[in-house]
Amino acid sequence: MNGEGITKFLKKLSFIDEVLHSSNFFQDLSLLNPDIFISIQRSSSFFKELKKLKLKKCIVNPHFISLISSYFTTPFPYFRSKKHMSKIALKLVRAINTKHYDKNILKIDFSKVKDFLPNDDSLSKNFLKNLKYEKIIAINPFSNNSEYRGVNFFIKDWLNLARNLAKNHRNFLFILLNFDINPIQINIKESNLKIFVNNDNIASLVSISKKIDFFISVDTGNVHLCDILQIPSLVFISKLAAFRFSGGSYKGKYDSLVVDKGWQKNYRKVFNTFSQKAFLQIKNLN
Repeated sequence: MNGEGITKFLKKLSFIDEVLHSSNFFQDLSLLNPDIFISIQRSSSFFKELKKLKLKKCIVNPHFISLISSYFTTPFPYFRSKKHMSKIALKLVRAINTKHYDKNILKIDFSKVKDFLPNDDSLSKNFLKNLKYEKIIAINPFSNNSEYRGVNFFIKDWLNLARNLAKNHRNFLFILLNFDINPIQINIKESNLKIFVNNDNIASLVSISKKIDFFISVDTGNVHLCDILQIPSLVFISKLAAFRFSGGSYKGKYDSLVVDKGWQKNYRKVFNTFSQKAFLQIKNLN
């Protein structure tokens, strides 16, 4: 998903008034002149540029520059290395007004976040037309970030897993999720195994995701989307990503196979373990 696509999606969220996404970010931020600016970024160059803007209040994570400068507000005590990313973000929000936050945070039902997501069924409605199955299972084998970090299976193994699941559960529809600018495009002819190719519209991904009963995936943005939508999921994920970004934050069912560095030495064993978990999860849907 490119930056422009994400920006379009964010602009459709009812609780967001404006989205800044440009090469002139600091200039745009200066013109906006917010009363409070919160950032999860932690870099010397970023903090130095922020100081030049002379904003009213900047709430940021612990960093050498933020700790020695009165310009920045950093919440204490704060052991960032031990926190999930969602808790890190909320810790910064809490620094706006601690008493108000503590009084009201428990009133928020995060399971309702799914109701605020934009939805566009222009692709999914046509895709699912005339397809009648007991359950719909989506499989996502693609992730640029996971590929870069070396935490993904070979595409041929994902395809074999999808085909075997489809063969063993003819009453279920299995969907491989892909996107139009991906250089890897696949043709599949199985009756209950189809390919959904999304464009750069995240709202279309929301729409198709709302219609699935189970999600199998490598670690990618779709995982967080299904987490918000409370779609039961099985995710192949690295230890670091699992610690920072693992699902289950929105009261949905989430399972994973977590691997550490060097997992590729036991590639076949790891893949077989993941496959067994997938078969068991799908069997339980019957």
